[in-house]
Parts: sequence; C-alpha cells; structure tokens
Amino acid sequence: MTAGIGRAWADVRAGRTGDVPRELQNVHADSAGMEREQGYLYPHDFPRHWVQQQYLPDALKGVHYYEYGDNKTEQAAKHYWDEIKGPQP
Repeated sequence: MTAGIGRAWADVRAGRTGDVPRELQNVHADSAGMEREQGYLYPHDFPRHWVQQQYLPDALKGVHYYEYGDNKTEQAAKHYWDEIKGPQP
C-alpha cells in the first residue's frame, strides 16, 4: 500500500492532477443561485456497497496506484473486488 501512496504523491508533486470530479465537489459551497444537482452516488445505497463512478480527476482517469501482492489475503481481496466490479473496459 505504501508504494501506491508514493506513486500518488509523485503525481501530485509533478502536477499531474486536475479538477475534482463534479460528483465529488461540495455543491453547498457553490455560489448562490448556482443550483446544481451533485450527482454523487453513495456506494452504501447499492448492492455490495459499490457503484461505478469516477473518483479521480480526468487527468488521472484509469490510473491505478494500488497493486495487489501475491499473498493469500491480498489475492482474496483482489478476487472480491474483481467479482463485484465485473469486467472492466
């Protein structure tokens, strides 16, 4: 996990960031009169507490920082998430 955090920090330090996806922004902080629906899907309202939505900025879309290890626990976690998420593009 610490290697993934290091890779994420490297992107931040290198300026490889972007705007927070609209669904994750605090819509209550918007200017008055700028009424907009947030669009955030609360994962715990969905089966297995997971829903497909973008959490990273567009500049980092598709980037994976965490890599599962070969040990039994991490492989079980990988299997669990692969099963929940289904085939990914």
